[in-house]
Amino acid sequence: MVPVLNSDTRNTVERVVLDRRSVRRFLPDPVPPAVVADVLRLAVWAPSPHNVQPWRFTVLSRPADRERLATAMAGRLAEVLKNDGVAADLIEQQTERSIVRINNAPVVILCSLVADGLVSYADGERRTLEWQMAVQSVGAVMQTIFLLAWTRDLGTCWMAAPMYCPDVVRDCLNLPSSYEPQALTLMGYPAAPGKVRPRRSPDAVVDMR
Repeated sequence: MVPVLNSDTRNTVERVVLDRRSVRRFLPDPVPPAVVADVLRLAVWAPSPHNVQPWRFTVLSRPADRERLATAMAGRLAEVLKNDGVAADLIEQQTERSIVRINNAPVVILCSLVADGLVSYADGERRTLEWQMAVQSVGAVMQTIFLLAWTRDLGTCWMAAPMYCPDVVRDCLNLPSSYEPQALTLMGYPAAPGKVRPRRSPDAVVDMR
């Protein structure tokens, strides 16, 4: 028989989903490595195409590592914004905000993708779709991380910056060339509650047939 959640468990899951918020300001208190490891141990039960689990995690808990990564990515961001014709003061503002946000997070988790296990089709269209499925699995595993962290009184925030400079991230963290950096999860104990942002009405996004 398929297991059925009891009402208490179901209500708890619903409460966690509704209460989770993106947190961008953290207390300086360190997050125990065992807590981070436990979150990731459970998060890998998220779904993925063919169950290949294409995600790889790099956990940055040392300030020097976070600062090095933040500075390197900000340098690339500054180059891009300059080429876009953005004013120098705005470039400085955006890059500084990114650096501060990463440096102030007690834990930063990089999620990368690898192609290991994905089906290698002869045609490019299906190869592209296979990779797209893997990318979609990043959303699943990161959402699982966010929810698990919230149950441990930890706030999290998603940063997609690595997607814009994967070479910089690989070089900075000495990652294998097979790693495709996708996103950062900033994690720590919240210094302030996350903002409650409105959601679209189900009627606007759901087509029941």
